[in-house]
Amino acid sequence: MRSEFQSYDFPKQRIPNSEKTPAFSANCADWIISMGQSRKDSASLEIKYGILQGIIPDEAYAKILNPYNATNEKYKRFPATMRHYDMLKGIIRRYVSEYIKNPHDFIVGANNAEVVLARNAKLREEVGVIIQQKIAAKIQESYAQWVNEGQNPKEFNPQNAIDIEKFIKDFNEKYIDDISAQGQEILNVIKDITEDSLLYARAYFDFVTFGETYTYGDVKGSTLIKRNITARDAFPIRTDNFFIEDDDMFACRRKLTYQQIVDEFYNDFTTKELEFLDTYYAKGSANITSTLAFSVYESYFPQICDKFSEKDRGLLSQQPIMSRDNNNDLYDVWHVVWRGEVRQALVKFINEASLIDTRKEDDDYVLDTSKGDISIEYIYTPQVYESTRIGGRNDSIYPYNSRAIAFNRNGKLPYNGLTELMPGLGKFSIIETVYPYSVFYDIVSYHREMAISRNKLSILMLAKSLLGKIPEETIHKMIADGVLYYDDTDDSGAQRAQQVRMLQSSNGDYIKQLGELLVEIEQAAKNQVDMTPQRYGEIGNGAGKGTTQEAIARGSMGSVIIEFIMDYMRERDYARDMDYSKLAWIDGLDTSYRDVDTGLKYISLDVDKHNYADYLIKAKNSVREKEKLDQYRQLAFSAAQNGDMQMATAAINGDNVAVISKLIKKYQEEKEAHDMQVKQLEQQTEQMRQEFETKKITIKGEEDRKLEELKGIIDKEIELIKADANMISFDNGVGDEAKMAGMQRLEASRSVVAREKNQIDKQKNILDTYNKFEDRKLKDKDIDTKLEIAKQNRNRFDVKKKSTSKK
Repeated sequence: MRSEFQSYDFPKQRIPNSEKTPAFSANCADWIISMGQSRKDSASLEIKYGILQGIIPDEAYAKILNPYNATNEKYKRFPATMRHYDMLKGIIRRYVSEYIKNPHDFIVGANNAEVVLARNAKLREEVGVIIQQKIAAKIQESYAQWVNEGQNPKEFNPQNAIDIEKFIKDFNEKYIDDISAQGQEILNVIKDITEDSLLYARAYFDFVTFGETYTYGDVKGSTLIKRNITARDAFPIRTDNFFIEDDDMFACRRKLTYQQIVDEFYNDFTTKELEFLDTYYAKGSANITSTLAFSVYESYFPQICDKFSEKDRGLLSQQPIMSRDNNNDLYDVWHVVWRGEVRQALVKFINEASLIDTRKEDDDYVLDTSKGDISIEYIYTPQVYESTRIGGRNDSIYPYNSRAIAFNRNGKLPYNGLTELMPGLGKFSIIETVYPYSVFYDIVSYHREMAISRNKLSILMLAKSLLGKIPEETIHKMIADGVLYYDDTDDSGAQRAQQVRMLQSSNGDYIKQLGELLVEIEQAAKNQVDMTPQRYGEIGNGAGKGTTQEAIARGSMGSVIIEFIMDYMRERDYARDMDYSKLAWIDGLDTSYRDVDTGLKYISLDVDKHNYADYLIKAKNSVREKEKLDQYRQLAFSAAQNGDMQMATAAINGDNVAVISKLIKKYQEEKEAHDMQVKQLEQQTEQMRQEFETKKITIKGEEDRKLEELKGIIDKEIELIKADANMISFDNGVGDEAKMAGMQRLEASRSVVAREKNQIDKQKNILDTYNKFEDRKLKDKDIDTKLEIAKQNRNRFDVKKKSTSKK
């Protein structure tokens, strides 16, 4: 009945918003769905899905299983069974496994700060305000330093305090770097919450298996939505663009139950739509077996029925439409997107400064001269719309009319994907490439089985009368003990026994040739998809490491272009996800995520920087990545030979260049910091040693001075003692009192000399003790310094062994 309907064109998009009625939206959705279905070879795709599951079309074996086109079943019986031997899944598994194992790093950043700022007016405006604040703070800091140094405040020149041009350039570079660093963390968060690795492993499986792959992204509230679209459910309307997101329209089909439809679209349904859904779509409905008349459908949705022409209405009135598909209570739910245009009013007005200015308004805006409006004109800008249709064209429900997608990205669709390797090169499908070889393999195997069934080897021919009354029993005993007993009382028995002979029959050479042909077929099929023996791990004993690596590299060359174009698609997917995250996390984001390189990390989003950012996402080339990975590992192992075992561990465990390069840089910075700290400790020790030597010289000088002073006093005392001794010894007419006084001075002098001697000894002991203490202190400091250096060296270069104790 579809073919009898009057054809209709895709509705014109450059119209006022008031003309975008429900019928307009319904016709847009219906046209895109019909066009997508007409351009898609669904039958061929279903055959591919069947082949992947081992279901081969009967026509592939028709000539072998029925060479004479017999209709009688007994003439179709052959002494063998056609069996399917799968050679597809092993190849597909290796393709997908190699893709998962290969590094796929994506870098978020900008090529040049000036280019980014020149292109992004909002970012330029924000950065300009921040730069002014930073420059003012820098000048104030320089002014305070100028005054503190005793300089004349009037002589301070701000121009000399800061190189503004250099400061702005450095700040711009750092600001862009900060945005890029945050963008990298945001991308890691997106990968974590969307199960990125699993999603793209499946996307790559679709690409190499069926030759096409599709993804979809959306944002609902603060939730990012990202999923694969199977080749069965994707209905692209392709143009000359490389990627799906650059096309004009796309249709996606899902099969949902009644309850799933209610859960997803309940808030979008009107009361009438819910009533219609419950009446004609709900499982267990009273109308489950009834038909839906067009008049009833029109009573529910008169505006949508405006999409039908008079001829279509006549056909529908004559023949009722069935309300539900015969698909186990699953309904077709279509989601369509297309690139349309939205009309806006460009109003020319006089602003507060009495200057003529322009502003944008909705297209239904009415000119208001009281606000200073002068004139109005209309412009059209690109806008991507979406719509959902439940059911077929004749019994459909549209939960919402055409509405703008959540985040408009300059006309790019929320769907993305690939349908060929390169324009003109066509698809690469393992199923399409290997399928003819797989069928041929099955046919050869079938013929080999037939040859084996006919190959009876040795056949014993003997007269039936020799087997006695019960032939089965005689044959059984003959096979068991190798002896044939016959009745020799009958003379003819001996004569018949002479006629026993052995017939030899063998097809061994033919069977062997068929086996060799099977090996050749399998090898030819693998060569067509670049699956060399080395990629399967089949390496000769005499093959060297270099030869093996070169063979693997050459054998996997066919996969390079596939991974290359797949990574380019992922770049655009990530750019879409980054844009959608601006809307999802407009109120901020504080969360932790699992980073594949460093484990659990925490991010607190700077919303302003994120919203103003214009991200550039690039993938690292996988082949070049492998080469750099090997070079970094060699560098790390060389460092490990010098005692850096942690770097060796990083080289072994690291699975991409980014991880190893980060670790090498980290360890290099730690080593430089360690060397600097050791140097500082040695300098401190040397300074203490010099201070100690200086103090020793100072103390020794003071000690010598005091000794010289004390020596002078003692010499004077000795002279007095000598005088008194001479006076007492030689009498010299000295009276008793003078003698007594002299004796007292002599005793006092002796006491003084003894006391001074004791004081000198005491001071000497004190100085010796002090010198020993300072010397011990210096030695302790030297020991502590060496111990600290040893500990740092141990922590830096030693690897702690894991406990091997059994629990």
